[in-house]
Amino acid sequence: MFSTARTWESLFPTGPKVAWFASVWFKGRIPKHAFIAWINSRNRIHTRDRLIRWGLNVPSACLLCNAHDETRQHLFFDYGYSAEIWLYFTLKAQVSPPLLFDDRTIWLKNPSRDRNICLILRLAYQASMYLVWKERNSRLHNNMSHPTSLLITQIKQILRCHLDPLSRAQRHIDPDQSFLVTWFRLFD
Repeated sequence: MFSTARTWESLFPTGPKVAWFASVWFKGRIPKHAFIAWINSRNRIHTRDRLIRWGLNVPSACLLCNAHDETRQHLFFDYGYSAEIWLYFTLKAQVSPPLLFDDRTIWLKNPSRDRNICLILRLAYQASMYLVWKERNSRLHNNMSHPTSLLITQIKQILRCHLDPLSRAQRHIDPDQSFLVTWFRLFD
């Protein structure tokens, strides 16, 4: 007997599970932010070090600092610009993430005992990655730069707006324990 599901599984077998899956594909994510996080977690984002490995003749210097080679680790965590953005949220949540990209992505599966803080940190991680990548591309294509304070403000606005409907959907909990209450208590 014909089965569409078995045909699909035959054509596209399930690949190996990756350790970062839960920190990228979680309920409540923002799709465009999750997409960039997914590309980045697979180490497929087109940083200059990757472009050079492909044989393209591009400068290796980071577009944000012009002092170090542009790698995934440098662009999203080591450089002071992006580190300042991520540090804002981790300090507010009183957590200490690992330093390396892959370790941090795995850590994000469970960065806190409070499930609200876990969701907020995952959202902040993805939003910061998305906006840092957008900032990098803005500098490359438009010669425009923005201070970190602006990106932090943008992330806070995005998350506050996103957490409102998620909080309304939390029907079976005490209202004082909602995502939005946690947000205002710690991050705003």
